[in-house]
Amino acid sequence: MELRNINTFLHVAEMHSFSRAARELDYSQSAVSSQIAQLEEELGVPLFDRVGKTVRLTDAGQTFLHYARTLLTTAQQAKAALQPAPEARGTLRVAIADSLCSALMPGVLARFHALCPRVEVSFRSGSTQEMQDMLAANRADLAYTFDQPVTSPAFVRLLDEPEPCCFLAPAGHPLAGRQGLTLADLAGQEFLLTERGMSYREALEQLLAARQLTLRPYLELGDAALLCRLVEDGMGLTFLPQYIMDACLTGRAVPLEVADCRIEMRRQLFCHKEKWITPQMRVFIRLCGGAG
Repeated sequence: MELRNINTFLHVAEMHSFSRAARELDYSQSAVSSQIAQLEEELGVPLFDRVGKTVRLTDAGQTFLHYARTLLTTAQQAKAALQPAPEARGTLRVAIADSLCSALMPGVLARFHALCPRVEVSFRSGSTQEMQDMLAANRADLAYTFDQPVTSPAFVRLLDEPEPCCFLAPAGHPLAGRQGLTLADLAGQEFLLTERGMSYREALEQLLAARQLTLRPYLELGDAALLCRLVEDGMGLTFLPQYIMDACLTGRAVPLEVADCRIEMRRQLFCHKEKWITPQMRVFIRLCGGAG
């Protein structure tokens, strides 16, 4: 089964016309007819109904359509895998959540620069909606969000990882190591929290409101890594994604097990569905743990 014939089949199926497919492929119409005939003979079924000037897929043709796309895509991927990797040049524009940037990017960027020394990287922070707007306007190549699950037919999801969020206390705090804690036990404690509008803080406040509880922070900061350091210095409790704690803690603060608080967000990496994946994008996606 020749890939050339499969490619011709896909063009005829898309355009519903032998003549238009011939013009698109720069073949003669007789060559297109011959290739489709060869394919039908190999498969043993007619792939198109030809009634008058109309061309429509038969039921067998409709079934074969999915397999034809898969075969051609696999062949293209195999060919690309055997070619020398092009040297990445130019720019990489990433819209990214602040917390992901401070906690996860130092190591990623060091490896990225070693692999793509000629690429200039630009990070832009924003809300999840602002990052989606950047992708839609082609002002960012990738968007790396930390939020509730994001779904949109306009974007391709390249990475989707669950990330738990939890409370953090100084190691010497009276609640450190205590079993059976509940949100009610935390309501009267001194808190340092991220700014309002952060996805995980909103999720926490919704959970508290459902239990008619509130937390009253005496300090609000946008810098999650700094919050970790302040907690280690004994200044109060906080609520942060687990990955921030893993990146920042030195042992002077401990997570709290709170039985009635199970909040999980998603760490997701996107590109626009019409975006060509450049070599530098592919490297960045792989370093972040995604499939690109």
